[in-house]
Amino acid sequence: MLGKRRRFWFFIGAAIMFLYFLFTSNPDPNKPISRNQVISTEMSIVVYTRTGDGGAHVSIDNVTLSKEDISRIVGWLNAAPESAKIPVDDVTGSISAGIALKLKHNAKVTIQYNRKQIIVSTKSRFNRDSKYILDQKDLRDFLDQKLEGTYFGKDTVSVE
Repeated sequence: MLGKRRRFWFFIGAAIMFLYFLFTSNPDPNKPISRNQVISTEMSIVVYTRTGDGGAHVSIDNVTLSKEDISRIVGWLNAAPESAKIPVDDVTGSISAGIALKLKHNAKVTIQYNRKQIIVSTKSRFNRDSKYILDQKDLRDFLDQKLEGTYFGKDTVSVE
C-alpha cells in the first residue's frame, strides 16, 4: 500500500513540475526578446549581376552582422507596437534579404524582406508561432542599406 501511495504522489509531483515548466518556459512568440537570448544570427541577401551573354546571374551572399546590428534589430522588433504588425499566413513576393535570429530554448525569429514588406516569423520553444508583416521604418532602412547595389548595380527595383 505504501508503495502505491508513493508512486501516486511521485506522478502528481512530476505532473505539477511538468506543467510549471511548460507555462514558465514557453514564451509568447510575440514577447520582447533580449539581446542575451540571441545565440546565433545569419543574414543573406540576393545579388543580381549581368553575365557576358546578356543574361543574369543570381547569387545568395551571406552578410556578417555586428553585435551593434543585432542589438538594433532586436530593439526595432521589440519597439514595434501591435498596430504595426499585420498577421499573415503566407509570404508573397521574391525575398531579397533574410535574417535568422536563433534564440535560446530552440526559439527562432526570421525576418524576410521583399523590398516592399518586412515579414517576421517567430517560433517559440514548443512550436508556437506567428507570422506578420511589420511596418518598421528603421528596420526597412537597414535592410535597404544592406541591399544597396545588389540589383544589377542599382539600389532598388520596381516590384509593381
